[in-house]
Amino acid sequence: MIHEKTIVSTVSLAASLATYFYARTIQKDVVPYVMIGGFIGAILGEAIAGIVLKDDKDKDKKDNDKENQD
Repeated sequence: MIHEKTIVSTVSLAASLATYFYARTIQKDVVPYVMIGGFIGAILGEAIAGIVLKDDKDKDKKDNDKENQD
């Protein structure tokens, strides 16, 4: 099972790195870009984690209901 913190951390890191390389490409100061990228990554990570965890809970509930019927 995937933990929420792992999802949020991974997406935040990916977004931070993407904005870092973007800032280097356009030859701007990387710090503000990395900060904004990490913030946006955290928001996206929370959204993705919510969807994944909801799907896992729904699947577990279906499995439990199916076992109880047998």
